[in-house]
Amino acid sequence: ILGVALMLSMLERPYAAVGFAFGGLLAGVFSPLGKMGCAIVFLLTNGLVAIPNISYQTLPLLYETVVATLLFMLLPQKVNGFFNKLFSPAPQSSLAEGLRNSVVMRLSFAAEALQDVSQTVEEVSKKLKKINAPTFEHVFQKTEDCACVGCSMRIYCWESNKGETLSSLLSATKQLRKKATVHPSDFETEFFDRCLHPEKLLDALTEHFHDFLSRDAAGRRLEEIQGVIAEQFQGISQMLLGLSEEFHSASRYDYDTAEQIRNGLLAMELNPLDISCQVDRYGRLTAEVRLHREDNQKVNRSILLRELSAKCNRDFETPTIADGGNSLLLTLSEKAEYTVSFGVAQAAYRNNKLCGDAYQGFFDGRGRFVMIVSDGMGKGGRAAVDGTMACGLMTRLIKAGFHPDSALKIVNSAMLYKSADESLATVDVTVLDLFSGITEFYKAGSPPTLLRKNKKAGIATGEALPAGIVRGVTFDHSQTSLSQGDIIVMMSDGVTCDGTDWIGVELEVWNSPDATALAEHLANYAKRRCPEGQEDDITVAVAIIEKTY
Repeated sequence: ILGVALMLSMLERPYAAVGFAFGGLLAGVFSPLGKMGCAIVFLLTNGLVAIPNISYQTLPLLYETVVATLLFMLLPQKVNGFFNKLFSPAPQSSLAEGLRNSVVMRLSFAAEALQDVSQTVEEVSKKLKKINAPTFEHVFQKTEDCACVGCSMRIYCWESNKGETLSSLLSATKQLRKKATVHPSDFETEFFDRCLHPEKLLDALTEHFHDFLSRDAAGRRLEEIQGVIAEQFQGISQMLLGLSEEFHSASRYDYDTAEQIRNGLLAMELNPLDISCQVDRYGRLTAEVRLHREDNQKVNRSILLRELSAKCNRDFETPTIADGGNSLLLTLSEKAEYTVSFGVAQAAYRNNKLCGDAYQGFFDGRGRFVMIVSDGMGKGGRAAVDGTMACGLMTRLIKAGFHPDSALKIVNSAMLYKSADESLATVDVTVLDLFSGITEFYKAGSPPTLLRKNKKAGIATGEALPAGIVRGVTFDHSQTSLSQGDIIVMMSDGVTCDGTDWIGVELEVWNSPDATALAEHLANYAKRRCPEGQEDDITVAVAIIEKTY
C-alpha cells in the first residue's frame, strides 16, 4: 500500500513503488528467518531495483531505506509485538474445531474412565474371592460344631487324634462327590467304630459339604459374570477410544455439503435429525445422517443415491442404513476406485433345515467392504443360534462404526453370559478398503481365507480361539494389498475337510467375474470331496474385486 501511494505521488519515479512493494512482499516470505532475514532481503530488493536507475534522485531513497532498516533492527521486541497485533488480527479458532476437540477429549476421557472401572472390578473381585471363598476347613469346623457339641470324645477326636479324624472325614467327602448321602457302614475304619454319634456326624458333614459345593459353584459363576462385566467395560472403552481416534483423524467438516444433504432429504420428505460430513486426511468425504424413524417408513436406497448425488454434485456409493431403534443411521461415502462382486453358497449338514454357519457381506458406507463368516459349535439348531448371534452382533457393531477388535470383546462377553452351557462360535472378518485395495483379515478360531492375487493363490490364517470359550479372546490380524481381478474366498470348516490346496488350484484357473458361480462351484466340489463321516455345514463366501469405472 505504501509503495502504491509513493508511485501516485511521484509518477516520474515508479521504481520507488516497485522497491517498497516487492521488498515488503519478499520480507514477508522470508519472515521465518527472523528480523535479520527480513532486513537483508528488503535491502537487497530495493538495491536491485534502484541500481538500473541510479542518479542523484534515487540516492536519498537508498539512504532512507538503509536508515529505516537499521531502525527496524534496533526496535525492541515489545514494539514489534505491538505492530504485529495492530496489523494482524488475532487468530480465532472456529466453533466446529472447538467442538471437535471437545468431543475427542470427552470420548478419550470416558474411554479411560471405563478402562479404570474394568480394572477396578477385576481387582475387587479377586480380593472378595480371597475373603469369601469357602474352604474345606470351614466344612470340618462347622461339622464339629454341629455334631460334636457335648460329646465326651470331642477332645480326643479333634485335638489328640485330629489327623485321623480329618482323614476319615476327607474320605467321606470323596464318597459324597459320587452320591448324595453316606452311611457309617460304608466305611471300615476305627474312627467310625469309636465315634459315639456316627450318623449325626455324617449328616452334619453331608449338609455342610453340599453347602460348600453350592457356594463354590455360585462363586465360580459369579466370578465369570464379574469377568464378563469387566470385559464389556473394556470393550466399550475400546469402542469409545476408536471413535475418539476417528474424530481426531478427520481433517475437517464440510458444512456446505451437509446443508445440501439436508435440503435433499427434506425434499424427499425425510426428516434428518443430525448430519455430519467429515473429510479425512486423504480428502475422502463421509456423510453420516441420523433420520427420524416413522411407522412403516421405507427408504429407497436407489432414489436416495440418485437425489443426493445430484444435489451435492458428487458420486456417492450406495448408502448403507443401520437400524438404531427409534432412528436410522444413513452413511454415505464417495465412490471408490474399486467395487466388489459378492456371492455366497451354503449347504447344510445332511440337508438339515438349519445351517450352523452365518454370513454377511456389506459396504459399511465409509469406503470399505466387509465380509463376516461365523460357524457355531456343532450342527443344527444350537449351532445356528450361536453362529447367527455372533455374526449378527459383529455386523451391527461394525456398521455402527466400531473397530472389529472392540466388537469382538462385546460378542465374546455376550456369548459367555447368554448361557450356562458351553456356547462358542468362530468369527472371521475381512475388511477391504475400496480406495486403496488394502485388505485386513481378523480371525478368531476360523479356517484359512484363500486369496488369488496377481493370478497366484495365497492364504491368510490365524490361530486365535473362537468367541465364547474364555475371556480375553482377541483376533489374529494380518493384511495385504489387492487390486482389480483379485479374489477373496472365506469359508466354514466344512469346506476344508480335504485340505485347502485344491481351492488354490481352482482359483488360479477361474476366469469368470461371477462371484456367486464361483461360490457354488467351490461348495459343490467341497461336498463331493469331504470324506464320509466328516461332513459338516458348508459355507463359501466369495468377493471378486473390480474397477469402479
